[in-house]
Amino acid sequence: MLNGELVDDVERMNKEYPSLYITPAAYGSSLVLAAFTDGRAMLAEARRMEGDAEFHWLMEERGLGCLPEGAPAPTVLEANDLPDLKGEILRVPPEKSIKDLATKARRGFLNWDNAIRSVDVCAYPYTLCDGKNFTGNMYFVNFRCGFTLGSFGLITSSIVNWGTSPPTF
Repeated sequence: MLNGELVDDVERMNKEYPSLYITPAAYGSSLVLAAFTDGRAMLAEARRMEGDAEFHWLMEERGLGCLPEGAPAPTVLEANDLPDLKGEILRVPPEKSIKDLATKARRGFLNWDNAIRSVDVCAYPYTLCDGKNFTGNMYFVNFRCGFTLGSFGLITSSIVNWGTSPPTF
């Protein structure tokens, strides 16, 4: 989806709009990545999904590890370099960010650039960016789930744990 409209040609969309604000959403009875050209519109959709029963049901049905509302959750964002919350862990405290994951050591001789494969539950929203210095596509997650990132885990170069400070796109 782009700005609320279903997109048939994702490759064309990515060529025409190299920097998008993206968040998971429910569309019909499917989970989709909703892309927006305006960050405020994306935040509005993410907030709408917080209370959307169908969205929560779809997340639980897919086994994405959602926590029930009110359940305690860690405030530190934990990203793993292997799927299914395995491997080495990168911790990002609330209201902190890493603008260049290539500067963070991993496994003694590697770094975290393009290495995040899964993310653990977090009480706060967070953003994964495919460019350094929070550029490129921004994947905003506004719910408390642990999940494997799939293909876009290969392009994470900067990360933000928003904590209680709302994003300012």
